[in-house]
Amino acid sequence: MEEKEISGDLGSESNNQESNNLVSEEDSKDVSETLGDINEEIDHYKSIAQRAQADLVNYRNRASQEIEEARRAVRVGVISRFISIVDDLERAVENVPEEAQTEWTEGVELVLRNLEKVLELEGVSQIESLGKSFDPREHEALLFEENSETEDGLILNVIQQGYRLNEKIIRPARVIVSKFTEQENQEDESSKQEEK
Repeated sequence: MEEKEISGDLGSESNNQESNNLVSEEDSKDVSETLGDINEEIDHYKSIAQRAQADLVNYRNRASQEIEEARRAVRVGVISRFISIVDDLERAVENVPEEAQTEWTEGVELVLRNLEKVLELEGVSQIESLGKSFDPREHEALLFEENSETEDGLILNVIQQGYRLNEKIIRPARVIVSKFTEQENQEDESSKQEEK
């Protein structure tokens, strides 16, 4: 009887091994599917994290650019106010009354020179206009003056000085521009009008 029991025990052990093998194969399929799902989920969250990090970098760059633009705008605004003070001081120096004391006049001129030096140190320079060709990027034509002695588009007079900050125009120069007319054509037209 003992032999039967041993053989019976051997049979049950082989059945257990077969069932363990079947369970192992099914478990390994489930585990590999689960690992595949987990890897997909890891990749998904990794891509979300990368996009969030890129968005943060872009936001920081955009914020720093906006801050720099705001600084430039404030700087241009302050410099524009100082330029209007320079205009006022230049008018004061040009229109000094004869009875004014020379010390007072020299003091105003000194303040004007100091203010111009400060603006120059900040990168502000005047736009040279008188006698140059009209450039719409640097000049604003207020009047056109017909003239037969100068070429067309030449700046004859500067009404208000223009300024630039480094290479950016802060205020265009307001100028009077020549408009060339031929003398003979003017004489012919005037004689025709007189005949009528």
